[in-house]
Amino acid sequence: MRIGLIVNRRKPLAKKFVAEFIQWLKSKGHEPLVATSTARAFRTRTRHCPAARLVKQVDLVVALGGDGTLLRAARLVGKSQVPIMGVNLGGLGFLTEFSLKEARQGITAFTRGKHTEESRMVISCCYGTKTGFALNDCAINMSASGRVIEVIARSGGSFINKFLGDGIVVSTPTGSTAYSLAAGGPVVYPTMEAILLTPLSPHALAARPLILPPDTRLELELGPGSDPAILNLDGQKRWRITPGKTVMITRADFHIRLVTPRKKTYYSILRDKLKWSGSQV
Repeated sequence: MRIGLIVNRRKPLAKKFVAEFIQWLKSKGHEPLVATSTARAFRTRTRHCPAARLVKQVDLVVALGGDGTLLRAARLVGKSQVPIMGVNLGGLGFLTEFSLKEARQGITAFTRGKHTEESRMVISCCYGTKTGFALNDCAINMSASGRVIEVIARSGGSFINKFLGDGIVVSTPTGSTAYSLAAGGPVVYPTMEAILLTPLSPHALAARPLILPPDTRLELELGPGSDPAILNLDGQKRWRITPGKTVMITRADFHIRLVTPRKKTYYSILRDKLKWSGSQV
């Protein structure tokens, strides 16, 4: 099989592991393909091409790094339906579920058709002529002025509420354990279909997170007295937004395929990553 590698080169373990991983893939009869920037930085003697082309030529994309690396891989894969396997090179890593020790086992299971994978919902974001998508979340954040902003939320034209504060996070169930969780949002099982709306430091105790149906057409707009703000898509894209123009967020017309470890449950991942202390004994 042809295995593509998307690598966070800043991770201390990356260079050594990538070199060993490439050799192991070749020894098993697979064809590794790396991004040109990685091949040059690590001086690897293996086939390479720009990352945007890489994801169109492989059977599996392996994201080596943290969650940001996997989100970048998802942005490159987009609608192509190429499965992604996340390998954690250090850090929290909710999306990069495979450890370094589990990576080879995961590849072997995939190539034998004995792997497990999950289909994850994606949200689409539109602002004026700009369009994009997010596997984790879209967030409206205050600008460099540091002044609070007012976000007006509607669903299909029906008024929901005005949120005064630092901004708002709209996330998928996959992204429920990211920015939304840090802002007090709920943990939602990642294969569910829903849209989460979580206010950021709201100036009203009654402003609480909402879980909305997946077919919601969410419209967000800055209040007329607000400063311009920043719209972040998965921390990968940043758009400047201004009052009077609507941000439209809906469920995307495609899903992202994530390869998952066979012997791990989502609950075990939560216990590990969130350091839950509960025990059934």
